[in-house]
Order: sequence, then structure tokens, then C-alpha cells
Amino acid sequence: MDIAGNGRRTSAGRRSGSFSASTFQRFLLIVLLLISLVLVSIFWGFYLRTTTLIRNQLIDQGRAFFREIVLNRKWVASYGGVYVLMRPGMKVNPFLEKIPGIRAVIHDRQGNALTLKNPALVTRELSELAVKDGLFAFHITSLKLFNPANKADAWEKKALISFENGVHETYAFRRNGAKEVFRYMAPLFINKACMRCHAIMGYHVGDVRGGISVSIPADEEAKAIVRNRWLLMMTAVGVIVLFAFVFILLSTCLGGRLRRAEEKLVKAATLDFLTGMINRREGLHRLKAEMVKHKRLRRPLSAAMLDLDFFKYINDSHGHDAGDMVLQELAQLVPLIVRGYDFCCRYGGEEFLLVMPETNTAHAGDIMERLRLAVEQHIFPWEGAALPVTISIGVAQMKEHEDTGTMLKRMDQALYEAKESGRNLVAVSAS
Repeated sequence: MDIAGNGRRTSAGRRSGSFSASTFQRFLLIVLLLISLVLVSIFWGFYLRTTTLIRNQLIDQGRAFFREIVLNRKWVASYGGVYVLMRPGMKVNPFLEKIPGIRAVIHDRQGNALTLKNPALVTRELSELAVKDGLFAFHITSLKLFNPANKADAWEKKALISFENGVHETYAFRRNGAKEVFRYMAPLFINKACMRCHAIMGYHVGDVRGGISVSIPADEEAKAIVRNRWLLMMTAVGVIVLFAFVFILLSTCLGGRLRRAEEKLVKAATLDFLTGMINRREGLHRLKAEMVKHKRLRRPLSAAMLDLDFFKYINDSHGHDAGDMVLQELAQLVPLIVRGYDFCCRYGGEEFLLVMPETNTAHAGDIMERLRLAVEQHIFPWEGAALPVTISIGVAQMKEHEDTGTMLKRMDQALYEAKESGRNLVAVSAS
């Protein structure tokens, strides 16, 4: 036994403190996770925002190029095409020769040959110039081909089908060999000027003629997006690691303080401040636990009420400091006499409750007799002299179907009998 029930109660206090510290650590972990989620969301938002800005810039370029091309086509179409001087090696557009009413080649007064350039041909030649200068490329295409050279690739075909379903534009990053390009495409609609060439294909004004696909070199933009993603990821990880380090420090420092504070609270709540023994509340709590075990295992359980004889006289004659010394000395003496699994609490004033598990009345009486004799023979030093101290003890063994209150009353009755019989005695409850 330990004086204050320190053996078992201290371990309980440690468990309680550990639980509180672990709860605090779990709380910090949850906070860290929430902060991490917020940081990841913020950095992801930055990434999406930056990516959107780069993409929107490319979209705006694609729209601008598309509108410029459409404007050029509109100008050419408004004049029914334009005639240019044929140079060596220049070929006549064979598809124009098949259209009734279209003169693919004419001659001026000097006899120079002029060939007709329709909007589609002008668009293709402008694209070839743009590619040659490394600016951008564009491609006019349709699901109903007038010129096989304008055949749509897989991405363009998918875009053309979407235009038929009401989509106004489409765009995406695509690989072109080792290069990254941004592709933008929007539909072309039939107007009156277009009917001169395309009426034979069954088109009507307002129909989707096809589309113009614009390809913009986007290697730097794509690399910037990747760099931005990795930079934000590394920054987010670094910030989270920093927060984790701070939280670990907080968890270690504050968790340790919380554990120590919890242990102090446990001691304050369960120990008697003067003697170091467990207090009355904790002692009765343990007695009830032993009674439950007794009923389950059907093993004997005894308890004793100890009372210092003439304690008021000690306080009155020598002062309360002397009385405190006697209580503290008795608290030190009890565990030397009883067994390791017995426990004792300060019940109130000069009274102590001693619980003896696995013990019948006869054995409990023997133990209490040894304790009574040890107290009688112990030296309680005060101001160079020894105070004469004795105790009276009332012992009771728990009966079947008995509760704590009834057992305590029988111990009190036995203690009263010991007092009435002259004190410094052990009385055992017979009923």
C-alpha cells in the first residue's frame, strides 16, 4: 500500500493526464489539417487563377486572329474575290473553274493573265506566310469539303460537330511534335457573299460553313504553367511543413505542461493536502469498486475505521501544529504495517478509513491489532519530547447484499464500542 493510494491513483492520474495531452495533440492535429486544407485551397486557387489568366490571354489572341482572318475573308468575299497578276509557277485554283459563272483567269488590256483568289485561298496563303514568319498558323476546314486540302484533323472535326450543336468556340492545349501549341477554333457562317461559290453545295445563309482553326505557339506559356504549378506546390509544402514544425513544438511544450497540470489537478482532487493520503471521496469510490469486485468474485472484504484517541486534547494542549504532525506521522506509519494492496484514506478530522481486500474479519482484526500496537509504540516527537498517541479501531467485514452505508455504520458502531471500552482497542463488528 502507498500512503495516499499513490501507487494506483498516480498511475490513474498519469492515464488521465496522457488522455488529456493526447486529446490536445489530436486537437492540434485537426487544426493543422484544417490549416493545411486552407493553404492547399489558397495555393490551388492561385494556380488556377494564373493558369486561367494565361489561357485567357491565349484565347484572346486566338479570337483576335480569328476575327482578323474573318475580316480579310469578308473583304475578299465582298468583292467576289480578288484578281492578282499571275507569276511564274502560280497555279489556277481548279475548283473555281468548276463553278458556273466564275472566271478563274482573266487578261488585262496588256494581255497579262490575272487569276482569281477566293476567300478560302487567300486564307490558306495568309496562313502559309504566318507559319513562315513563325507567328501562328490557321486552317480553314469544313465537314462538307469543297477542297480536299482543307480536310479537318480529329480535333477540328470534333470542334465542327460541336459548332453544329450550337457551340460558339472551342480551344485546348495540344502537342505539335515537340512543341506545345494553343489551338482556337470558331465557326464560319454562310452569308450572301459566300453564296456565289457555295450555293452549289446546298448551303443557305446562316448555315455553319465550317470553321477556322488557329494554332498559336505556346511552348513558353505551357512551361510557365508547369513551373507555376511546381512552385506553388513546393511553397505550399514548405509552409505546411513549417506549420507542422510549429505545431509539434506547441504539442510538445504545451502538451507536457497540460499533462503536468492535469496530474496536479488529479492530486488536488483525490489527495488530502495535509497527510498525502487519498481523500474521503476517493476512498469511498475505491471502497465501492472493491465491493463490486467482492460481489462478483465472492471473496472476503474487510474495512476498518481508525480514530486518534484524545486528539482534541493534543490540539488544545500543544497546538494545531502538533496535531498536524501526529496526522502526518500516522500517515507515514500505516503503510509500514498493512499490506501493499490495502489502501487508507483520511475520512475526516482524526478519522481514517482502511480497506483490506481479500481479508476476513479474523485476519483484519490481527492486522489492526498490529497497527494499534505500532501506533502505541511509535514516537511522535514534539518540542524535544514524545507525545503519547493511541488509536481506537472498529472493524467490519462486508456481508452479502450489504451496501457501503450499512458497512460504514457497522464500522462506526464497532469504533464506538472500542471508545466506550477504554480506547486504544480494536473492536470487531459481530452483526
